[in-house]
Amino acid sequence: MDAQGWGIEMARYNEWQNEKLYGICREIGQEAREQDRGMFFRSIRLTLDHILMVDDLLFRLADSGEAPTVFEPGKPFCADWSMLCDARRDFDAAVEARFGEVDADWFAETVTFTRPAANRRTSLPRQFLLMQMFNHATHHRSQVTSELHRMGVDYGNTDLPYNPNSTM
Repeated sequence: MDAQGWGIEMARYNEWQNEKLYGICREIGQEAREQDRGMFFRSIRLTLDHILMVDDLLFRLADSGEAPTVFEPGKPFCADWSMLCDARRDFDAAVEARFGEVDADWFAETVTFTRPAANRRTSLPRQFLLMQMFNHATHHRSQVTSELHRMGVDYGNTDLPYNPNSTM
């Protein structure tokens, strides 16, 4: 599988997992989503919000080399649950669409940017930044699914071969 194929499969996987997770989180209700559960970002909603914030940052960085001048991971990215759901759906669709527009060489290109916290220039392969985007999302989704498990909610399968959106 070339890099473009990898990117499209990962975008489809990410979309599938987010659709499942947001659907379950819609069903558990606002009180359960907002409850401080002692998670790093306190609540399920704030953890999902953080995932989208970093996805947006890393994707913009990988696509255009534009790093934000300020990064505040403790500050909400979306004002409320409805806005978060809409933004997540739109973001996932945009990533898959973008990956369909580029070729495999695009993924191998180097992106140079200034890291805001370190105030120094860094160059990384685009695919490395995208791998981090997907890895970061998976890491924090697992925190949410662990909380759901503690609540007695069955999250279901997360294995790549079971993705109904896959073309493999």
